[in-house]
Amino acid sequence: MKDYYKVLGVPRSASATQIKQAWRNLIKACHPDVNSSAKAAEWTRELNEAYATLSDAHAKMSYDMDLKLKESKPQETSARQTTANQTRTESKPPPRAEPNICCEKCNRVDPSLRISATWRVFSFINSSRKSPTVKVLCGKCRVRESLAASATTVLFGWWSIMGFFWTLEALFNNACGGEQPEENNAALLNALGYQLYRIGRHQEAYEALFAAFKLKPDPKTKEGLEYLKQHARPTQKKTFWERFRALDLHPIYYHAPAGAVGLLLLFFGFNALKTGSTSGSSSAAEQPAPTYNPDPSSSAQSRQSASRLNFTPDDFRPAFSEPEQPTPKQGGLEFSDRVVLYKGVTAPLKITTRASDGNYVMKIVDWNTGEFVASYFINRGSTLETELPLASYKLKFASGDKWYGMKHLFGPTTAYSYVPDKMVFYLSGDYARGHQIELIPQVGGNLETPQMRAEDW
Repeated sequence: MKDYYKVLGVPRSASATQIKQAWRNLIKACHPDVNSSAKAAEWTRELNEAYATLSDAHAKMSYDMDLKLKESKPQETSARQTTANQTRTESKPPPRAEPNICCEKCNRVDPSLRISATWRVFSFINSSRKSPTVKVLCGKCRVRESLAASATTVLFGWWSIMGFFWTLEALFNNACGGEQPEENNAALLNALGYQLYRIGRHQEAYEALFAAFKLKPDPKTKEGLEYLKQHARPTQKKTFWERFRALDLHPIYYHAPAGAVGLLLLFFGFNALKTGSTSGSSSAAEQPAPTYNPDPSSSAQSRQSASRLNFTPDDFRPAFSEPEQPTPKQGGLEFSDRVVLYKGVTAPLKITTRASDGNYVMKIVDWNTGEFVASYFINRGSTLETELPLASYKLKFASGDKWYGMKHLFGPTTAYSYVPDKMVFYLSGDYARGHQIELIPQVGGNLETPQMRAEDW
């Protein structure tokens, strides 16, 4: 099993942004188009395979669990071989040894150890990201980890439409103690049961094997349970509240009170805001209504009073009331003399859009001088193909739904963006080289279109 983190050269705690940046840097150097090595194609395939796994949240979670389980197996196997050799040559019980499977936070070793994945969701208006944290944790640390992940998700996860639904999914998974695949945890508990037996903790070894058998019935596990029944001694059971204080219960018992406290705080907060707004309204209602004084001598005093108020020009700006106009046909809107009078060689430009982004107006200006060259209208979800004179250009885009003319474009909701790269149209031998642009977000895309101010349009 390959370690994809080593392939990309990133730590296992790397974020999605760090993983993507590492893949981009390596693929640029190892791709067969730029690397003449005979292994360039193999390197590229490994990099793409590693990125495809680590860039997908669910695939990354499954891979991390398999990786953790695989790393514990060689140690377990070597321990089995050592004990087997000693059993053949010596009649005394095997020597005690420190277990190599333990909680990654507190180093605790008990039958409550599980491989679990908790989820955290981060959102900002129109973008969301969810990331799993895969660890081998004991029951107490699993409760703490799931509560911390849920608190982070509640604070930062629901700020977008997709993030809201991801937040609900993450809270449910965290309340269940995280995602715990049965097959991986059955293998972990089998190994843990053997290690606990080696150090003489027979009752805990029996509990670990019993939990493994419940997850995945296996003849060898059943055989071990029958053997350990003779050595296991039941431990004294604690009361519910003792277990609750010791964080030994299922995480749902702690998420439920935490959720109830959060709802109560929200309820009291909304009530406090409502009470404040009501008192403000009532105090305003008690003030006498303003009257009109026709005395001219009071006009100067009125102007002085108005000058003391914090009025701004925006307070008197009229609302947008331009009438909606029919959507133009796809193609050119305006052209400069540079395009109209040009008689030389032209190069192709192809722009593809997606329907969910609305209609587009593309504005082309000279890269060096900023001089206007041409503008085009692109219908939602369609492709524009045109020709431009050979030169270097800068592309700007305005997008929206309703059309209000060239002056107002798509009204106050117009979204402005641009391509920061220089678009060079040139001759290469007998061919005119242009550009083909897809305004569609893609994994590993090589074109950015950051937002811009309306004043820079």
